[in-house]
Amino acid sequence: MAPKRAAQSPKGKAGGRVAKVARTAASPKVDSKCAAVFELIDELSTGLTTSCVEMLTVTLPHALKTLEVERHSFQATLLASFGDLCSKEQTKREEQIAKAAAQVEAHASEHDGAAAKVEAASCVEQAARADKEASEASMASGNGAANAAAASLDGARKSAEDAEAAAESKVGEKADFDAKVDEFFLPLKSGAFTSKEWRQRQKAIGQLMALVGRSDAPDSLKVALPLALKETPDARGTFASKVVDEAERLLKEHSTALKQAIATAKATAAERYEEVARAEALAKEAAEARDAAQESCIAKENEWLEAEEVLAGLRRQLAAFPEEGARLENEVEVAKASLEALRGAAAKFQLLVSPPPPPQPEAEEEPVAAAVAADERAQ
Repeated sequence: MAPKRAAQSPKGKAGGRVAKVARTAASPKVDSKCAAVFELIDELSTGLTTSCVEMLTVTLPHALKTLEVERHSFQATLLASFGDLCSKEQTKREEQIAKAAAQVEAHASEHDGAAAKVEAASCVEQAARADKEASEASMASGNGAANAAAASLDGARKSAEDAEAAAESKVGEKADFDAKVDEFFLPLKSGAFTSKEWRQRQKAIGQLMALVGRSDAPDSLKVALPLALKETPDARGTFASKVVDEAERLLKEHSTALKQAIATAKATAAERYEEVARAEALAKEAAEARDAAQESCIAKENEWLEAEEVLAGLRRQLAAFPEEGARLENEVEVAKASLEALRGAAAKFQLLVSPPPPPQPEAEEEPVAAAVAADERAQ
């Protein structure tokens, strides 16, 4: 495919290419060989003024019609000057080709540099992506650890609250137990109820037996105690007195056991609250680690987004190189075609300036030599 020819500058302006000058009836009539002159003038018209082109169009054919040995000095000078102009234009177009080729080479080097930048940016983007994914995994792990620590803290608090409630329950139980012992056992033991208050006494015995049921009293004592308490202290026999004393001992023993249980429950509650404190510290540490992981994740994601944006921009730049490279290569081909056209027109012009000598016919034999040859043949 022939290269596209570069657009020319506006005709007639300085540095531009003037329009071809029409050969009117006033122009000299030359043979078809002089068409090469007009072709060459057209090739050189860039940078020439309109008047200059008109002068060359009129004068050059006249100079070329004249035989080389008969040309006037002005015609010779005109043709030589025009030849120098051709040489300078040829040098100029050769420089244009070299410049365009250098641009192609520079563009190729820039392409290689851009490709290297894309490769480096791709490595940076991949590393940033890996860091982002690692930070996301770390954040997920931190969230899990923080959630687990929070759940553990909630469990520790619930356990501590339950232990504290159990200790308070034991305190209430002992207070209720001791109060009821004072309310029911002591009056029954001292015989404070009169014979007329037997109903109150029976009710008190029933309440007391409920307290005895909380202790480790054997069944035999539980059966004997109500009978012993129906009697006044003076009327009780030895066995009945021992039953009452044993019941009192068991009640005191149970009160002491409740006191110990209270101490144990309070100690347990204190331990549970210590566990709460440890769980709070762990939860705080896990929350801080989670927050740090979240901040790191955000930072890594921003770094990855920035690296991805840089990579995308470099890829867009790299994608534009083929089109620009094709344009520059086309400029080289256009410049080469322009140079070849100039060289072709210049070669034709030089043939018109200095045409080759016509071929010489073979010389005829001298008459004498011919006669001698005829005689020899006759003999």
